[in-house]
Amino acid sequence: MLNETNIEVLEEEQEEDIIEELSDPFHASNNLDFLNGDNTCLYLAFKSYHQEQDFEASVSYFQQALTYSEANQEDTQTSQSGSIEISEPDDSQAKSKYWLAESYLKLEKEDLAINLFEDLVSHHKLHYLSLAAERRLANLFGIHSNKD
Repeated sequence: MLNETNIEVLEEEQEEDIIEELSDPFHASNNLDFLNGDNTCLYLAFKSYHQEQDFEASVSYFQQALTYSEANQEDTQTSQSGSIEISEPDDSQAKSKYWLAESYLKLEKEDLAINLFEDLVSHHKLHYLSLAAERRLANLFGIHSNKD
């Protein structure tokens, strides 16, 4: 049976364990595997793009986020009735492609940007960034035809 004294002792032990976990850098470093996830890569990519304007770093982070989201993409499934259930476009994949292309434009790598915008338009037709990619392509092709 738990009484007030037992509860206080348990709370103190739990508090000591938490403090020990937080103060042990080796233990903490082993628990940071979540940093490899796409959401964290997207966060770091957006931060490097918008706040730090470090476009080389944002390219690296967007590539990591894209790789992660492609590796964890859900397959199309068939329901019990036999109809095909198409999942919504992968939001992080579309965002990664769009902003990776924008980063390439900042680094003056237009061919890579154009390829990503075209891929976004063809593979993520229902995503809102598909429309933005179409506008960017029209603008880029307009610039190319004016240069020629």
